[in-house]
Amino acid sequence: MDFTKMINFVESHINILARAYYEQLMKSEYMTTYQKLEESKVIAREELVFQNFIIWLKSGASNDEAEKYFEKIGAERYNEGFPLTEINYALYITKKVFWSTIAWKKELFEDSDFHHLIECMTILNNYFDLGNFYLIRGYVHELFAKLDISDKLTREEIHKILIRGAFDEDDLDKSDFVWRHV
Repeated sequence: MDFTKMINFVESHINILARAYYEQLMKSEYMTTYQKLEESKVIAREELVFQNFIIWLKSGASNDEAEKYFEKIGAERYNEGFPLTEINYALYITKKVFWSTIAWKKELFEDSDFHHLIECMTILNNYFDLGNFYLIRGYVHELFAKLDISDKLTREEIHKILIRGAFDEDDLDKSDFVWRHV
């Protein structure tokens, strides 16, 4: 599948995408660790996500490219003290920003029939879905490496690592989600 138009669009809008991500992140009550970072660092990190997205598309949407990148990021975020729920939600925001940015860009899809469009959407979603899988895997590998060293975690450490975030339905801000029939 030819992603030339998508690659060119993302390359030319990478800063806009990263800034939109930053704005969403700053509004979220679930992103307290990310909110402590300097704006320039958050934007630079998000630009790297989209630069990797471009590399991934240019490589033919190879799982190997996504695996290497996101496992590394998952491990780094663990070592920086980010809760797993936050890194998972961070990529959700990235995906939300990406789709909301390209949603009205007909020129990206004007040559596509319905089946081609569905295939394209599936491939693009794979980046984010595989990204979450590999982020979590890289994160958990680092967690187990820590366990190999100390052989134990306290209840507070487990809570800080895995649980911090909203799990109760009453605590969720439903306006953060796009609900679609599945």
